[in-house]
Amino acid sequence: MKRIVFICLASVVMASCGNAPDGNTTIEAPKEETTTITEGPIDPVCEMVKDSTWTEYTVHNNDTVWFCSETCKTAFNGNPEKYADKLH
Repeated sequence: MKRIVFICLASVVMASCGNAPDGNTTIEAPKEETTTITEGPIDPVCEMVKDSTWTEYTVHNNDTVWFCSETCKTAFNGNPEKYADKLH
């Protein structure tokens, strides 16, 4: 009986040895970030492109800065240095 069990186990082990992956697996490269070039001013807080419905703005360093909402305008006015790199 032990001999039959041993032969069965050995057969299973031998049969499974040939099922290893072939090593030709494909690894996807990480996607590159793309930069979108927009025309016209953007809201420096939420980075939306300005449209004709915007009415909120402020003047910062002699430049007019437009905002999509009062919320973004308030955030900018509270800390304009945080958004300075997004102004131009």
